[in-house]
Formats: sequence, structure tokens, C-alpha cells
Amino acid sequence: MPNPVPMNVTLRVLSWSFFAAAWWVRPSQALSQVDVDTTWIQPASVTGGFASVTAENAPRALVVLGAEEVGGSAATSLADVLEAVPGVDIRQRGALGVQTDLSVRGGTFEQTALWVDGVRWSAPQTGHHLLNVPIDPEDIRQVEVFRGGASSALGTGAMTGAVSLRTGPSLRDGTLLVAESGSKGYLRAKVRVDFGDDLASATSGTVMRHRISASRAGTSGMLGRGTNTDASLLRARYAGWMAGEWGSLRISGGLANKAFGAQNFYTSTYPTQFETTLTGQAQATYTKAWGRSTLDASAHHRTHVDAFHLYRNHDDYYVPTDVLDSAGNVTGSVLVMAGDTAASWYSGPNNHLSRTTGGRIHWRHRTDWGETYVAVDLRQEGVVSNVLGVDSLGRDDEGTLYPLGDVRWNTDAALGQTLRLGRFSLSGTAAWNHNTMFGLRFVPGVEASVALNDEGSVLFASANRSVRHPSFTDLYYRVGGAVGSRDLVSEWADHLEAGVRLWLASDGPVPLSLEQVLFHREGHDLIDWARPNGSLTTYATNLREVAFTGFETVLTARPAATENAWKLRYGRLSYATMQASEQSLGFESNYVLDGLRTKWDLSAGWTLPGEVQADVRWSYQERLGGYTVGGSGEEMPFEPTSQLGISVGKAFTGLGLRAYVRVDNALGAVVMDIGNVQQPGRWVRLGFAYTIR
Repeated sequence: MPNPVPMNVTLRVLSWSFFAAAWWVRPSQALSQVDVDTTWIQPASVTGGFASVTAENAPRALVVLGAEEVGGSAATSLADVLEAVPGVDIRQRGALGVQTDLSVRGGTFEQTALWVDGVRWSAPQTGHHLLNVPIDPEDIRQVEVFRGGASSALGTGAMTGAVSLRTGPSLRDGTLLVAESGSKGYLRAKVRVDFGDDLASATSGTVMRHRISASRAGTSGMLGRGTNTDASLLRARYAGWMAGEWGSLRISGGLANKAFGAQNFYTSTYPTQFETTLTGQAQATYTKAWGRSTLDASAHHRTHVDAFHLYRNHDDYYVPTDVLDSAGNVTGSVLVMAGDTAASWYSGPNNHLSRTTGGRIHWRHRTDWGETYVAVDLRQEGVVSNVLGVDSLGRDDEGTLYPLGDVRWNTDAALGQTLRLGRFSLSGTAAWNHNTMFGLRFVPGVEASVALNDEGSVLFASANRSVRHPSFTDLYYRVGGAVGSRDLVSEWADHLEAGVRLWLASDGPVPLSLEQVLFHREGHDLIDWARPNGSLTTYATNLREVAFTGFETVLTARPAATENAWKLRYGRLSYATMQASEQSLGFESNYVLDGLRTKWDLSAGWTLPGEVQADVRWSYQERLGGYTVGGSGEEMPFEPTSQLGISVGKAFTGLGLRAYVRVDNALGAVVMDIGNVQQPGRWVRLGFAYTIR
């Protein structure tokens, strides 16, 4: 399997630190299963915008995944966690999360915002790398998925929705060790250590909690050895929390390092591609509450390094070969493999380094009748590259590798008010976005809800505007038959949504929540990469207005705590359908007009006798649009796909051990999520998790 970007010294230091911490936190009590930390789960609050709301009374469509569901699935990446969430379109170019496009309600991969512990992350080079996060599923305590755009509440980039992650550290000391193996040469190892003050015995002063985690995963080939679908991933992260009378401070920092064969990833004209990425991210959030007011102040930084090879340089693929003149003198070098030579214009990999640095201030004041909130988010987004940008913005030592670059500032400012009068709630937000490249935008939003009874049933509606600015790839990329455009303008959309959330059988052993939502989105100047019929070139362009209308139904089971040997831990069944007002006639739309037309999702987990847990995930998807078959140039519609995933685990209480097996694509379906990129077939993984207390 390929090697990640070298970090040998860092890895040695991290490894010794992790094993030293694991030895220091010696076992005092063995647990019977993977450490699913429920001590952090607070059902009273979700991100939901600037005002504090609960999942039950939120005036918009959302899904909340707790640690029980995330941990029980034995997922290895955030993409696996989100695959069967209503309204979410996970388009993977490879398993294990090597490269995933995240979309909501038919939007593109650039139109979804990602929040981590209250900070919005961005990927200004390209949204293809938004999910390059140094976070494993075992580190997630809650996932919130917001369906529907709202730049006023969720920030620039939330054109069609947002995903918010909440992570550790845990409130309990302990060490988690995970080892996994499986088909397709799959191997994974994970270590996580939580330590710090005992909050139960703390009486005064400052208390602190810490988490250190790292994992390594890889496969010799998702479609088989020698298919240019091998991958290697490394994630390492520190997360800390401290609190006292002065307030609280949450800090984190991590690295995500990937190297993978990218067969047909971005074009089928040059199939044997290869890519390495390295993401470094750090953030800190200070929170202080006094009286009825709360202040959050955050600072964050993200660096992302990407090297993309159109031709893989490897002994089994393309090898540099000297070019000789008639006299035998070396005049140059080309990449050669059996039966093929790299294009003469290809001079080497695309090298990109993007940086995002910013801060956010959010003040909230509660009264007897509502809440007032003010927020300002300022961030600088920059890139240096050998293909993206207009002139060099790099340091002297970067000038050779990154001769081009560009930089911009983005500011989001919002003022909002929520009024709560009996069962009625009304929120209005006046928000402005200013980007130094694209000017000023007004992005207002209004949300209303009415509680139908005392059990949590609610009727809600909203109207919002959202905006998204072109990525640096949209603006500047001009390699291998893809042409960006500096003339692109920002895309924006107006959203209308109405829905109802009902509690059914609330007094029974398994309360049910039924959510039904109708939405309509008017998109303007939507940014797409389109290839005119008969052309070999794909262009970045602003499409004319496109409207999307859809309907969603979500039935969620929220079982009460019980000692029953046969227990439903969680359950969710959903149906979503959507139509676009335009079709890709006369051209192939890479992103805007190939969203999901229909999606069925099922997620459920049970506790069975003998300390056995079983989890099932099923998703049926019908996609709009189509793709051009590599080589033949034939237009093909996307075929409907049905994917079934199963996880079964057995706990051994006395040993603090849990053994489990996960089967992905159990039906062996042929899945083409994107163009000519075939997803893995049936994939079986076996794992063991040892928890030390």
C-alpha cells in the first residue's frame, strides 16, 4: 500500500506518547464493549443556528446521530457514518474516506458546510477535500445533519445544508485499543487515551480533561491488488477541555495524512492517477456565561497540502525514462508504462497548499420571551500552487514548488432575534457576507414554529437565502481537459421549507417521531463543471436558474432505557425524493444536475441476548443525470443502487473486550457513485476493541 507524506519523526514521538499514556492509564475496571461515551450527550442543545434550540423543537429539518449509533456501526470514516442519513448524498471515489463528496438535498459537494466543535471548517482549494478530517468515528459523540441552506445561521457555503460534529474528550479516564483486518488487504489500528481531573470530586479551581488519539488504516486495493485502488491513511489528534470560574476553553489539533491510487477519480481519459494529501487543523474556543448572557470566541487554522499525479509514478505503473537523441545524449525524460506514454505536455504533479485562518465571536442573551444573538466570523482563505492562482504568494522556499497563488478575506456578520410566546416561536436573522473577491451579499433568514402539544410535536416553516463563492479550483484550474474560469460569479439560492414533527406512541416502550418536510430551492448562477456534447473539454460555468423541489419523510424510533435482553437501541427509516427544473440536455453536468432523485434509508441497532449487538444499514438510491463511459464516449445514465451493511458485535465483559464483524455492500452491488469510479464490492472486516479503565 502507498506511503503517506513522510512524518517519521512526528510518528515516532506520537507513538511513544500514546503507548506511554496507555501504560500510565492502567486498567481499574474493564468494560464489556467499545467505549461509547454517553456522558457527553446533552439532548437539550444542537448547533441549529445562532440561537440555542433542542433537536425536538428545532424549526428546521435535521437528524441527530448519537454515540450509540455512530459507535455501534463499526464505521471507519465519517463517510460511512453519513451514508444512510436522510437527504445526504455521500459520493465516494474510494472506501475508508480517502476522497468523499458530501452533498445535501441535491446540492453539489461545494454547497455543504462542515462544523466541528462549534467552528466552521472550509476547503477553499476544492470541496473534494472538505472531509479530510483528523477524526475517527470512535472520537465522535454526536453528529447533527441540517437539511436546507441558511447562510445567515450556518455560514457561507451552507448552500443546501450543513453537518456538525461534536467530539471529546470524555469525562472518564480510559484507553481504547482497536485492531481490524479484512478482505482486500485491509488493516487498521487505533489507540485513544482519555485522562485528566475527576470532575465528580473537584470542588474548586480549574479542571482539565484530555484526549490523545491516533489511527492507521490501509488496503492493498479496493478493487483488488494491482488495480490502482490501494490506500494508506493516518489520523492523529489531541483534544482538551478546561473550565473554572473564569469560563471554559476547548482546544484541539490534529493531522490527517492520505496516499491513494486514484483510478479514474477526476477523468477517465487519464485513468491511472495518484494523490497524496496532508491536513493540519487546530482551533480553540473560549466560552463565558454570566447571568443570561453567553459569549463564545473562537480562533482556528487549517493547512491542507495536496499533490495530484495525473500519471502514477511507480514501478507497476509509469516509470520515468530518459529520452535520447540520435547521438545517445539525454534530452529529457518521459513517463512510460507498457503500451502507453504520458502526454508530452505533462510536466509533473499538481501541487497545492491552502491555508484558512480565522476567528468567530458569538454573543447570546436570553430573556423571558426570547433570545438575541450577534455573531461575526472573519477568515482568510489562501492558496499557493503550481496551477492555481495569478502570481506567487508563497515564501521564498515555496516559490519553486508553488509559483502561483491567491488570497481572499471572507466576513459573515449576523444579528438575530428569537421570540417565544407560548407555543409560538419566531426567529429572524439579518446577515451580511462580504468577500474581497465577490463583494457584499445580504442573506436574511426567518424561521417559525408552533408546538402542537406538550409532547414535543411541532409545525415549522422557514425562508432563507444562502450564498457560496467559487473555489480556487473553480477559478483557475486548467489541466488535462478541465478549464476553470476567472469570470465565475458567486452562486446563491432562496429556500422555502415547511414541515411537521410528530411524536407517536409517546407513552409506549418505543416512542416514534415522524418528520415530514416539503422544500423548494431556487438556485441562481449555480456553479457546475459541464462538458458540451461532442467536446473533450469540461468547463467551469455558471448555469442559469435551476429550481429543486422535494419531499422527505423520516420515521425515528427513540427507545427508552430498559434492561430487556431484546432491545432496540435506535431506529430510523426515511424516504426522500427530489426533482430539478432543468436537465443536462446538450451537455454533461458533473455536479449540479446529477443529484439523488430518490433515496430510501434504514438504520437500526439492537441489543441481543448474550451481550450481542447487531446493526443494519440499508440505502436505495436513484440518481439524476448520467456520465460518459471512459474510452467509448457513450452516454450512460446512473443505475439505481441498493447497498446493505451489517455489523454484529459480541462483548466479553470480564475481559473488557469486544469482537465484531462489519460487512459493507453485503449484496455485492455494482456501484458507480461518480462517473467511471467503481466502488468496492462486498467487503468484510473483523475487529477487536479492548477498553481499559
